[in-house]
Amino acid sequence: MKELSKQNIEDLLVGAKIMGVGGGGESESARPLVQEIYRKKKTFKLIDPEEVPDSERVVIVGRMGGGITEEQRKKVENLPRIKERPDFLAFRLLSKYIGQEPYAVLPIELGAGNTLAAMYSAAMLDKPTVDADCASRAKPEISISTTNVAGVPVTPACLVTPFGDVLYIERVLSDIRAEDMLRAVAAASGGICGISRCPMDGSVMRRAVAHNTVSMCIEIGKAIREAMKAGKNPVDATLEVVDGMRFFEGKVSSFERKEYGGFRWGDFSIRGTGNYRGHNLKVWYKNEHLVSWLDRQPYVTCPDSICVVDGKTGLGLSNGGSDFYKGRQVVAFGVKAHRLFRTKKGQEIFSPKSFGFAMKYTPMEQLV
Repeated sequence: MKELSKQNIEDLLVGAKIMGVGGGGESESARPLVQEIYRKKKTFKLIDPEEVPDSERVVIVGRMGGGITEEQRKKVENLPRIKERPDFLAFRLLSKYIGQEPYAVLPIELGAGNTLAAMYSAAMLDKPTVDADCASRAKPEISISTTNVAGVPVTPACLVTPFGDVLYIERVLSDIRAEDMLRAVAAASGGICGISRCPMDGSVMRRAVAHNTVSMCIEIGKAIREAMKAGKNPVDATLEVVDGMRFFEGKVSSFERKEYGGFRWGDFSIRGTGNYRGHNLKVWYKNEHLVSWLDRQPYVTCPDSICVVDGKTGLGLSNGGSDFYKGRQVVAFGVKAHRLFRTKKGQEIFSPKSFGFAMKYTPMEQLV
């Protein structure tokens, strides 16, 4: 177990935004959490998944939600909001519900917002965060999880809305059913709710998660910082850390976004420059980047990560704000999916077919 420094956290925010692949929560929402932890003289602790005792419980903590319609937004804009963070409250309530104090907290995914949300809940109760997550990237649905592939039940789960509504799910037919039901509540509650789920023993957790991914994000941020200081290419530095494959460079030529159903949906196009001049890359997202086409032919897709970063700074870009403006020079690179998502069951849970696309998943190293 190690205590993270302030520089570690800054590097983590940079790396987690890249591995959030367009989603995973915003850095702006994470910084107030970091400041509160330091203001309260708390610390962020990280523990290797191999160090969690076999019989100790680990609980997943994060936020779920996304885009909603203007009508849904107006319905809740005047409702009184609770002061406590919904994800932190969900964690405490689920701990009470299962009758066992969790040993550590596990991030639901990688992403500046969601990874720090889990770490905040852990730090507030002086617990460590497991150096792992449930996807080795960000993903749009809670059913898309390495725990689901590994057969670990999503329940019991606790969801808390920004208005203090509390829902427990003790039993559910499947992770997909849990996603559909909880997403509906999130969409009816301003778009974002806090969730804690999937309590599991350390021995179970180790076979059901992506290991050492939080520290990987810290290493990404450190590599970019040092590369920029030395006048080197920050994208190359990131590729070395994640063993990634650069597959496109160019300027953003269009960006579309719609918000409804608790998700952000859309696509963007990049017109190639340099070695990619004369070519076009299109990327479709549902919160996160999921499918791409090179010159209208299927290209890199989920579960492999499609990372799109600024061409000069190497910093990650979000689908939720104004990062994808026309003319911005960007680089797209891929990172191999976690091994669980490349299994037959993993493909049933997370592939282009999961989102209605007829194309078959082809590992990125066979394409790039």
